[in-house]
Amino acid sequence: MHKDIKIYRNYIGGAWMESPARRHAPNINPADASDLIGEAPLSLNDEAMAAVEVAVHALRSWRRTPAPERGALALRAAHLLAERADNVARAVVREQGKTLAEARAEVQRAIAYAEFCGAAAFATEGVTVPLRAPALGYTRRRPLGVVALLTPEWSPLALPFERLVQALVCGNTVVLKPALATPETAEWLMRCFADAGAPSGVVNLVHGATDETGAALIDHPMVRAVWIGGSHADVVGARRQAETRTLRFMSEQMDVNPVIVLEDADLDLALAGVLTSAFGNAGQSYTATKRVILAHPVADAFLEELVARVCALNLGNGLDEAVGIGPCTDEAQIEQALDLVHQAEAEGAEVLCGGARAEDEALAHGYFLRPTIVDRVRPEMRIAREPALGPVLAVTRVESFAEALAHTIRSHAVRAAGIYTRDGARMLRFVEEMNARSIHINAPTTGDEPQMPVNHDSLIDFFSDTSAVYVQYGAGNGGVV
Repeated sequence: MHKDIKIYRNYIGGAWMESPARRHAPNINPADASDLIGEAPLSLNDEAMAAVEVAVHALRSWRRTPAPERGALALRAAHLLAERADNVARAVVREQGKTLAEARAEVQRAIAYAEFCGAAAFATEGVTVPLRAPALGYTRRRPLGVVALLTPEWSPLALPFERLVQALVCGNTVVLKPALATPETAEWLMRCFADAGAPSGVVNLVHGATDETGAALIDHPMVRAVWIGGSHADVVGARRQAETRTLRFMSEQMDVNPVIVLEDADLDLALAGVLTSAFGNAGQSYTATKRVILAHPVADAFLEELVARVCALNLGNGLDEAVGIGPCTDEAQIEQALDLVHQAEAEGAEVLCGGARAEDEALAHGYFLRPTIVDRVRPEMRIAREPALGPVLAVTRVESFAEALAHTIRSHAVRAAGIYTRDGARMLRFVEEMNARSIHINAPTTGDEPQMPVNHDSLIDFFSDTSAVYVQYGAGNGGVV
């Protein structure tokens, strides 16, 4: 191993520790695969166990720390991230591939979530309840214990920062296992919490593979909850493993998020929204638009203009501020996306643009896939059911609003869905029918706000339990019945 290569360290019990692991994963710049940023250790199971053990020890005092003080730690970490924003954004670009504008937006999102959660710690309380006896009834939240966070490469900063803050504010201690592709960003994140004064053992970082280090964390009897974001295979494997234990489990993964564009839509608004949500972050977002259902009367005009705008995107290294779209994070994502495109084409779909790697000399050493639009996709095609892990958009043409709805309604909930129309009745019908966590009307499917209950309250519920408390203060039969 070359002595100049950076070897990332784990952060356990308040100390940065070199891993004794002999195996390492290269941290490669996706815009230039010859740029080796460093190597992340494939940590031993003993290291994961050690991280959980110190988190268990730290839990004893952290859970008794008043919630406003826990929130203050989140606020201090957010302020440190704001001071380091440019360096962190550049680290995200170099190892994940976002454009600089996208990376800066991710930093700002992490700050916004941490500030909101930190302030909301003052309101993370229960409710008082009238009882039939002379007694006081109320509820109070209590932490779960040790939480394991297994986070994805497509949001290397915002998602782990958000989940870490939410878990901490609820009084839990945390072991973070970041994506192997983004150890540099994970180190920046952890330093913000360490420098903000996180007590020893409250936050911990262990590098490793999801099916090894992640599996060791899921198996540990003192880990009470697991949050995972990542590939379908990683999420399914983790869920099956978690089902063998009494373990709280939540996941985020990419899905085929649909958008309907009807004949009465503001086409300029729809074009801008689809361009942003389908091709931003090279299509590598869990809220990215992956499928557009187009009303037949506007389909040709919409696609002609969308293809022109997509072809005008400047593909390249995200550190160049003139670049509009960066690379995929790794080779496997390109292969998966192209496999979907080629299969769809063989089954009768039409590739309007892209559909191949970028072969320009300046891009040849990176993981660049030309932004791709595939027209005349039928619902039974794999590309209509499986999300492409790159800048690929599937298009289906329909004759009516009812047909468009039929194409978007799924047996499982998608992460995001949208519609472009001027018809208020159709908007409300779409909201009523869609099985989606977030619904967007005349707006891109990407982008969340921390104050929305689906982004805050549901996570607070996930990271905490509620106790019912009965306090009898008057004469009675000794109990509330």
